[in-house]
Amino acid sequence: MSPAQDEFADSMVTVTGRSLRSTAASLEQCLARRCTPAEDIAASMEHAENQLVAGEIQGARKTLIKSRSRNKRYAESLPREVSGLLQFDADVASLLGMPDYGRIATFDSIDALKAGLPADDPSIAAKRLTVADVFLRQGKYSAAVHMYDAVARRAEESGWPAVQGAAMFRSLRFYAMAASVNPAYAYESRKRYAALRETTDPAMKPMRDAAHALTARLKLLSDKDANVDEVMRGLAGVKVSTPLLIYAPSVELGAGSSAELGYVMPTAGASQWVDFNYRIGPDGAVRDVEIVSQAPKVSSGLIATMKKALVGRRYAPLDLPADSTGMLRRERFMVVADTAQVTNTRLNLKAGLPKLMTMDLTSKMNAKP
Repeated sequence: MSPAQDEFADSMVTVTGRSLRSTAASLEQCLARRCTPAEDIAASMEHAENQLVAGEIQGARKTLIKSRSRNKRYAESLPREVSGLLQFDADVASLLGMPDYGRIATFDSIDALKAGLPADDPSIAAKRLTVADVFLRQGKYSAAVHMYDAVARRAEESGWPAVQGAAMFRSLRFYAMAASVNPAYAYESRKRYAALRETTDPAMKPMRDAAHALTARLKLLSDKDANVDEVMRGLAGVKVSTPLLIYAPSVELGAGSSAELGYVMPTAGASQWVDFNYRIGPDGAVRDVEIVSQAPKVSSGLIATMKKALVGRRYAPLDLPADSTGMLRRERFMVVADTAQVTNTRLNLKAGLPKLMTMDLTSKMNAKP
């Protein structure tokens, strides 16, 4: 996910490419002819993406682990390709409820960039933001903010405005969310908001807009009586070309999910998914929601919860032609529960509450079988 993309989304993975059957054949042919490491990585990632779409998350991870074992040693000559492979491996592990592995693989992805790129390459600084995001998700707040600020300073000194804006926004988002529940963080939140809004470089405009949108989101989060339409009208001056989520209803997972068992298989969350088509209107409202695919054993109650969470979303106004009916999207909702293996056993203990995660499947809408 790029810094300027949907900064409020919980999506971990965006999938692209051809059909599962086609990518499986391409990978098999690639390996049979002993293709180059770059071709191997590309074919493996494309096939793993399609396995995700088919609900074969464990299969996707196996594909990535095998490619990792074949290609990690080429980081010096293929730093970007190897880093992308390792990050994808980290993301898929997170979808399977394996946060520790995901964190380590994310660290490996930045090491791959450092192995083959000059120390002053902005890609390394941008990747550090991903590492900081991992720290933040796992409750290591001080480490995350320290890394955001270090990247922002380095980016400002080096003339990388897009990276600087992304780092500034991420730290602002943390303090703003913290201030919404603890007033002690309010001063720091206001200071960081002002610093970002006062920037003038055109490359940082998406982050300035995101900062403005963040204030609307916090209003809706903190004030249960706030009128959503009224708050959204305050964003009339913001027009974005890619979806920017402002508000999503809180989600309570009921007792129907297998992810709520005390002991769970690593694939428990993988069996609880639903794919939705929907349209984001020019005003940011969600409409025309329909189910296009789902796992075999998803309860009707869980489907209703997912649909309610989607229908209740509001996005920043989109920059679309006047006669447009909106932007068509496809997204997968899935239940994931983090797990930790019990020492000296093969049992996996639930290490966190079940949560909803999403994947953007929009590019798959016209894929051929």
